[in-house]
Amino acid sequence: MHAALTVLLALTLAAPSTAPVVNKPKPATATAAASALAILPIVLAGGAADDTLRAQLLTHLQSGLARGAFTLVDPAKLGELAPGDCTDRVCLTGVARKTAAGFVLRPTVRVDDRDYVVRLELFGTDGDLLAESEERCDLCGLAEVGALVEAQGALLRRKLETLIQGQPRLSVTTEPPGALVLVDNQLVGTAPVDRTLLEGDHLVRVILDGYVGDERKVKLVAGVHETLEIPLRREPRLTRFRQIGITGVAVGAPLMVAGLALLGIDGKDYKRDCRGMNVDRGGDCRFVFDTDWGGAISLAAGAALLAAGTVLLLRTRDRPPRRRAHLVPTGLGFVGRF
Repeated sequence: MHAALTVLLALTLAAPSTAPVVNKPKPATATAAASALAILPIVLAGGAADDTLRAQLLTHLQSGLARGAFTLVDPAKLGELAPGDCTDRVCLTGVARKTAAGFVLRPTVRVDDRDYVVRLELFGTDGDLLAESEERCDLCGLAEVGALVEAQGALLRRKLETLIQGQPRLSVTTEPPGALVLVDNQLVGTAPVDRTLLEGDHLVRVILDGYVGDERKVKLVAGVHETLEIPLRREPRLTRFRQIGITGVAVGAPLMVAGLALLGIDGKDYKRDCRGMNVDRGGDCRFVFDTDWGGAISLAAGAALLAAGTVLLLRTRDRPPRRRAHLVPTGLGFVGRF
């Protein structure tokens, strides 16, 4: 009996398992929830609680934040999670966790008769303050305060989109490389260069010795990597000198060859009839080449043209970019040559 049980157990262990295979969970990826914004109930400080004013200001704030690269958490849900002031880190992180929002906005409006101070504070999921703005409106009506809140919401929307999508990047390459690259008159490096810049319109200038400077206007958008490829033109003066150098080399080399050929044939017979009357008193044949002077002049002229052309070509050639040191921690820098 025991032997039979042992054999049965061995067969059971040897048989292939039929248990379902459980796939390992894939790493979590960024979702739309990470780009959601939770707007806490507006706090009215210094004045009586006014639900109508609070609702109107919330509408203006949502209007300023509209069409952003993020979604808004349902205000009714937030009213249940944070019915009162949410001022500490525990409350902020709790709201972010329960709503699956990536950012929490705390709006505060301080009221003193007809004077208003609107403050917006943007927090991350860990409760850290990411951005803030504060604007004052003295002797204002409700319409003016609403417009102010909407404008602040639009400004915050751009900041939030930059945080979500990342700051825009700009890559600048030049042909030939090595040109100084300036953005809004601030040195950022030598081409090719790749930098993170602020969103908006910028003026890009490139400068290289011996070439005509160029400038381009570029509009940078959050999350977009913009690329500029700028071919540089030689300065007209250098272009003329280079053309003269090419001409000097093109004419001087054949002249030197011709001069050497003339010197090589000088004194050689060009007709094999050196008898009788064809021989002068000195015994020299009359039918010989006399090209020493012509050859010497041609050789000297060709050598001079070739040398001058070569010098001009060397002085106007494309030089490798000099190594430069630059320190641009905040857009302000210096340049040093080694």
